[in-house]
Amino acid sequence: MKASLLNDLVCPVTALPLQLVRRSPDTGTEITRAQLQADARTYEVIDGVPVMLAQDTFAPGQADTLASFADKWKMAPDYRDATQGYYTNWYIERYGFKTLNRLREFLGSKQRILDAGTGLGRDANLFAQNTSGMVYAIDASNSVFRVYQELASCENLNVVQADLTRLPFRQEFFDFISCDQVLHHTPDTHASLTMLLRNLVPGGHIAFYVYKKKAPIRELSDDYIRQFTTRMSAEECLRVCRAITNLGKMLSELNVKIQIAEDIPILQISAGSYDLQRFIYWHIMKCYWNDAFDWDMNCITNFDWYHPLHAHRHTPAEIQEWCAAETLEMVNFDVVESGISVLAKKPA
Repeated sequence: MKASLLNDLVCPVTALPLQLVRRSPDTGTEITRAQLQADARTYEVIDGVPVMLAQDTFAPGQADTLASFADKWKMAPDYRDATQGYYTNWYIERYGFKTLNRLREFLGSKQRILDAGTGLGRDANLFAQNTSGMVYAIDASNSVFRVYQELASCENLNVVQADLTRLPFRQEFFDFISCDQVLHHTPDTHASLTMLLRNLVPGGHIAFYVYKKKAPIRELSDDYIRQFTTRMSAEECLRVCRAITNLGKMLSELNVKIQIAEDIPILQISAGSYDLQRFIYWHIMKCYWNDAFDWDMNCITNFDWYHPLHAHRHTPAEIQEWCAAETLEMVNFDVVESGISVLAKKPA
């Protein structure tokens, strides 16, 4: 933890400033062990990461989802490096930047950037490498300790263990908040968005992605499978996901095209030509397979869907209503089968 970070942090419950009440001797410029106190609440700096969680304020089920992602990052230690290139391109495309240079220009105008739900730090690393502003990577899981260790060379990166629904920062602190593929894993997607917006400066931008509601049979299948898998241990669910991943791989390798002759509106199936694996994936069940990833990364992607307790799906109309309710100015609105990506501006 950089000593300067203490000036930015507040108690996530009371918003009171923090005092450094105890610090272990450090050999470098980083604070590796310390206690931070705000009134009656005390927080620890452990191995360089300020742990700013207030678990007594967690919503029902929030700890379960947190535990699921802690297991995910343990099972996929190479996830950031293995997916960085693919997801960087996907991020740039979905949020309307089109090129890395245009993303770099956008980030250049931002002094404080939040990666909310950083996981293993993939987007935080992207931002830190392409801006002179300060990047703040937060996650509620223990993945932040790996991010701190592995991205230590990023001088403009701060890493904090925190809950995005109770951020340990002052209101209207960030110029840009990115919360990609995370909000739908919180207890209440819209409420979490509202809470994030409190920390965004007037005139600042927010980028977020949420799962899109799928065709009715796919939704029924998801709900049916998840009623079992969310109750399983991580190991049990991973075994299920291995079988599902093998199914997706097998269907993809068939390389079979099917032709739907006419629309079937009641099933939300449109006429056209489909790859068989993609047709089943979008309309019947999630059996993810992507040739851009190895087998393990495909398997963990299926785990990411089937194990977390919270995995909400939303319609484009819902998201547009939320943005209107929050008086956000839409900059880019992208809808694909998997989800909805929004880049929006908070009124000045």
